[in-house]
Amino acid sequence: MTTFLLMRHGLTDWNLHSRIQGQTDTPLAEQGREQCRAWKQTLDRMDFGRILTSPLVRAMETARLCTKGRDLPHATDPGLMEMHWGDWTGRSKEDMRADRDAVREQERRGFNFRPPGGESRRELLWRTLAALERFAEAHPGEQVLVVTHNGVLGALARHMAGMEYLPDEEPPLLPYRLHRIEWRQGGPHPLQLNMEL
Repeated sequence: MTTFLLMRHGLTDWNLHSRIQGQTDTPLAEQGREQCRAWKQTLDRMDFGRILTSPLVRAMETARLCTKGRDLPHATDPGLMEMHWGDWTGRSKEDMRADRDAVREQERRGFNFRPPGGESRRELLWRTLAALERFAEAHPGEQVLVVTHNGVLGALARHMAGMEYLPDEEPPLLPYRLHRIEWRQGGPHPLQLNMEL
């Protein structure tokens, strides 16, 4: 049984301008670095012995700033990268209004939502679960800080809640919070979601 403390990376300029980042490797904005310095105060009081992140720089930078001064082993796994948004990568919310009907049609597909040229939410979920399972099997009995992305957390939380990722479902996670789950009996089990950072 492995315990994971999951969180999203800090803000980037693309977040601040409501642009779809997907797997574009964008660094933290100064506001995101400030978030990390504040989050560090909470994480300093928590007991974890390893760090696992997405290999994207915004996740790795978040982990580094949030654990500054702690000498902890840090691994990355591409399974924890943000969803591949294909042709919609780089577009702003304003730009996406022109494709409103196409977006709504995709949203009605739930976990089968797939941007043109990208991956589905179900594929994102599968690779997320595989990444956590690999790490849990390699590090049983440990508590691990995981820094990843909004899409990863959203898919994982809905999976644990038995949801279908449909537009009328209430999102189970609040933004920029800490979530504690356990990996046991071959799958993730929520312990404590939406903890203040």
